[in-house]
Amino acid sequence: MHRPHRPLLLAALVALSLACGQATSVVGGPIDAAAAPDVGVDLGVDLGAPDVSDAPDVFDAPEAPVDAPDAPSDVPFACARDADCAGRAEGAVCEVATGRCVRCLPAADTCPAGQFCVAGSNTCAPGCRNDEGCAAGATDAGAAPARRCDVLTRACVECVTDDHCPPGNLCVGSLCVTGCNAGRACPAGLSCCSGACVDTQSNVAACGACDQRCAVPNGAAACLNGTCSVATCTPPNADCDMAAGNGCEVNTQGDLAHCGACNAACPTRANATSTCTAGACGFTCNTGFENCDGDASNGCEVDTRASASHCGGCGRACAPPNAAGACVAGACTVGACAANFGDCDGNPSNGCEVDTRSSASHCGACAAACPAPANSVPACVGSTCLRTCAVGFDDCDLVEGNGCEVNLRTSNAHCGRCGQACTLANGSATCVSGTCTLTACAAGYGDCDASRANGCEVDLNTAAASCGACGRACAAPANASAVCAAGACGYTCNPGFGDCDGMAANGCEVDLATSVAHCGRCGATCATGVCTGGVCQPARCDDRVRNGAETDVDCGGSGTCPRCPLCLGCASGADCVHGACSAAGRCTFRTQVTVGWFDSCQGPDRAGAIVRVSSVPAGDYVVTALPSAGIVWSSVSLPGQGWSWRVPCENLSVPALSTGSTYYATPEAAFAGLPTTTSTVPFAGGELRCFFTDSACSDNRGSSIFAMERVCP
Repeated sequence: MHRPHRPLLLAALVALSLACGQATSVVGGPIDAAAAPDVGVDLGVDLGAPDVSDAPDVFDAPEAPVDAPDAPSDVPFACARDADCAGRAEGAVCEVATGRCVRCLPAADTCPAGQFCVAGSNTCAPGCRNDEGCAAGATDAGAAPARRCDVLTRACVECVTDDHCPPGNLCVGSLCVTGCNAGRACPAGLSCCSGACVDTQSNVAACGACDQRCAVPNGAAACLNGTCSVATCTPPNADCDMAAGNGCEVNTQGDLAHCGACNAACPTRANATSTCTAGACGFTCNTGFENCDGDASNGCEVDTRASASHCGGCGRACAPPNAAGACVAGACTVGACAANFGDCDGNPSNGCEVDTRSSASHCGACAAACPAPANSVPACVGSTCLRTCAVGFDDCDLVEGNGCEVNLRTSNAHCGRCGQACTLANGSATCVSGTCTLTACAAGYGDCDASRANGCEVDLNTAAASCGACGRACAAPANASAVCAAGACGYTCNPGFGDCDGMAANGCEVDLATSVAHCGRCGATCATGVCTGGVCQPARCDDRVRNGAETDVDCGGSGTCPRCPLCLGCASGADCVHGACSAAGRCTFRTQVTVGWFDSCQGPDRAGAIVRVSSVPAGDYVVTALPSAGIVWSSVSLPGQGWSWRVPCENLSVPALSTGSTYYATPEAAFAGLPTTTSTVPFAGGELRCFFTDSACSDNRGSSIFAMERVCP
């Protein structure tokens, strides 16, 4: 794009500015600096060298078209009137002097409302061109002040000159502000005071006239009809007299007539001075008076100088001991003593402190002292002087002249009290601090309880608890009683017991009433083995001793005593309940069981008749297969062919007595192979039940035999 030279454009703008005068455009409006930033507000300022890169298009001339669309290519386009520019991209206005079509001309501004034509560039920029352009900014249907065009800034403002403002206002910074001067008068009713329009009827700075300021002490002033008055008071002050001259004249925090508020006077109290503190009424009592009942309505009702109940202060009752009190000048004094009492020290605080009925120093009256003979203490009883002995002394001879002649603390004849001689049993004694004290015990005696009342009460030669010395007790061994003889410990056997081994360690170790070796006395042996009550007894079957002809304790003996139960000793079967005596010499139960075989083929698992043995005692049994004809004694299942059989018992099982799983071809071979072993098995007791069973069709002959014998532990 082709651009005109900027120095020529600036020169043209300067010339245009000078031609317009006072920065007024050819169309009569100020230049809008905001809308045209490259045009100086004051064109008299040196603009300097413009920055081509930063300059807006306001300085750019519109580019001439390379080829005019409607003219021959060899003739340049030039307009002569606006109609020639119709439809041209450069603009619809003809600048006749140059023949160019432009957007606008300053002399004939065709820019839309709110814009103006920039001289030189002939372009429209935002901003006003005259006051008419600012009319659109008015609001409220024209009620707002008319807007004015500032041609220097191209902005719509409130005012440009003072004439644009209403009376009582000046144009300052394009704004109408309150003010006045010699050329601008104030509206009616206002006065021009120091450049401001003031209502001297209500303005506290010019009340009634200019520069006549209202001020009130302790408050804020107000101007009413040109006269100063009080508007508000500064707490706690108040305007109680309603006079503006002295302002808020009362401090309600301490004013008795206006305490807390105007006209709130503090009441007068009896015998008191009223006060106002922090806006609250109170009072202080006058000297010598107090408010003892706490009731403000009757003031300081008590005269503490004379009140016996409040003497010198509230609650200080004047009631001396043993006296009637009196309050004098606020001090408690004794009015009169009670009967038999005296104020002997003159001190009212303790009242009538002396009981003249018992005081030896004031017996019957103050200062009437009782006399004191030797070792005595004066005494007053019923207001009459008597004599009492000093502590530790007594008048044992009742002779008035020698006073309390006996010292009870040291006198052996009067130890602790008159007539109490200091003597102790089995020893010698002396009186120490009024107590009869042991000096020494007689030989063989001791004061073991430390009691002087019974002296040396223990004979150390015979006392088992203190044998030879106090506290040395003799120990009693088993079945014996301790004794002390000549100061040495010993013991004696209790009745029915004897020390047969002569050893003190086990005492009287033998019970002579039951001991077979020492029946009734040491060394007396009973042949029958029974000693009762210290006497040997003859042999019997109920004496729990094996004696006489009996086989075991109280049983056996070939009919001498009852038969013995299982497992007791025996010599033969006749000694035992079950008639059997084992090889070990113990009563047992023994039986032999024979189970007959089938004598013809019965088929598998066919049982024969049951063999029963009743009343078999419970316990462990030795079961032995007897060799006669062979034995099968088992519950083991054998092969189902050939010759095999078994003898099962319902409540007894001896697996060891079996043929096992051996198979025999002939009965003779089976009989020859049968075992004859022995097993020990338990039996619960009662009836034993056994029977014979063959397991194959065979011709069986004979029987199975076994023996059972009870085992003793």
